[in-house]
Amino acid sequence: MIATLPPLPVETTVGNYFISNYPPYSTWQPELIPEFESVLTKPPTQRVPLSLYVHLPFGRQRCHYCYFRVYPHMPKAEVDHYIASVLKEFSLYRDCATFQGRPFESVYFGGGTPSYLSADQVRRLLSGLQDAGPWCEVEECTFECEPGTITREKLQVVKQLGVTRITLGFQSLNDDILERNGRWARAAECLRAWEWVRELGFPEVNLDLMAGMAGETDETWRGTVQKAVELRPDCATIYQMELTYNSLFYADIKAGKPVSLADWPTKRRWLNEALQAFEAAGYAVGSGYMAVRDPQHWRLVFTVNHFWHGADLLALGESAFGHLQGVHYQNVDTFQQYTGMVAAGRRPLRRARRLTGEEKLRRELVLQLKTGALDAAYFRLKFNVELTERFHEQFALLSENELLEIHGDDIRLTRTGLLQVDWLLPNFYLPEHVGIRYT
Repeated sequence: MIATLPPLPVETTVGNYFISNYPPYSTWQPELIPEFESVLTKPPTQRVPLSLYVHLPFGRQRCHYCYFRVYPHMPKAEVDHYIASVLKEFSLYRDCATFQGRPFESVYFGGGTPSYLSADQVRRLLSGLQDAGPWCEVEECTFECEPGTITREKLQVVKQLGVTRITLGFQSLNDDILERNGRWARAAECLRAWEWVRELGFPEVNLDLMAGMAGETDETWRGTVQKAVELRPDCATIYQMELTYNSLFYADIKAGKPVSLADWPTKRRWLNEALQAFEAAGYAVGSGYMAVRDPQHWRLVFTVNHFWHGADLLALGESAFGHLQGVHYQNVDTFQQYTGMVAAGRRPLRRARRLTGEEKLRRELVLQLKTGALDAAYFRLKFNVELTERFHEQFALLSENELLEIHGDDIRLTRTGLLQVDWLLPNFYLPEHVGIRYT
């Protein structure tokens, strides 16, 4: 029984903070791969959207806080080899029964740094995927960019090939903070990339910022936020920096080197200040991380509308994870394993997990609560469940602590709750998933 909320941490210690999926990845297992392969032979029993994710693990360097596998300065021949592998991996899925007659509705190119690719490599990858797959109904196509690797020519290519949403990874607009955190780009490059993106007329541009980078102060953070607000992006996504086990910062700390990291109360305060600054400029808060300029027309289709609502996701590339017909899966996580298995004509699968009905319900609750709100009517229709009855204890506890409010079918986090949403989500886990390793 849930009696009290666990105390919020103060110091930034090592571990996972940001929750991107449920159940935890550590429960996905290699022996469950046949569960995933079995759904490939079956058309879905009901119509659900289908999305595509492509992972590109390259970049000029690995930021000191980064926990993704990134290959800095990968030679052109190796990147070409990887692109060919992604296209071949796609061919291993194209004729499966579960994909027949189902066009992609959203596409996302993430990393790493997709913009590390040359213009020719970008053209070869996107054209190859489009030639081989059903792209006629893609509503949103996102391409992540690191400002220092973007060029006007690359942006022209991705726009010509149907990219509708650019996300620019600024993180900061203070050169000293960027340097201390291992970011290669500087503020001038960020602003130059912004000018190109707006000049070329992409339908939507998102800026990524990060509260709590090493060395950040009130002055440097507020300077970055002020400049970002002045740019008037369509959306700003503000993360709170976490200290993960495989980051360079954690390696430094283990080696006894000093690393100046803000504590969690400071990071939450900085996040709140950023959201308030955007709100003062006419933006609306779209989640625990996002400020949106025009909420009536903005939709992050790939995540908010599809993945967080149980849609199917085909994921390509090293370490990419997807979801098909209630089964999670993830690819192998090294370059050699990935390219080698694909070259041998094998799907590069590492682990999988079939969700139970209860896990599907909790997964959507956990992910949708990241927006700050739940619609009880949606869960009633899809899962035949009354959220306020099933999770009465959890909601009551959050309400007693002024973290959540309920008005009819509208279940909504308060601003205080929204600022700590990832700490609150495990309250809705099944008991066997609480306190275990996340990844």
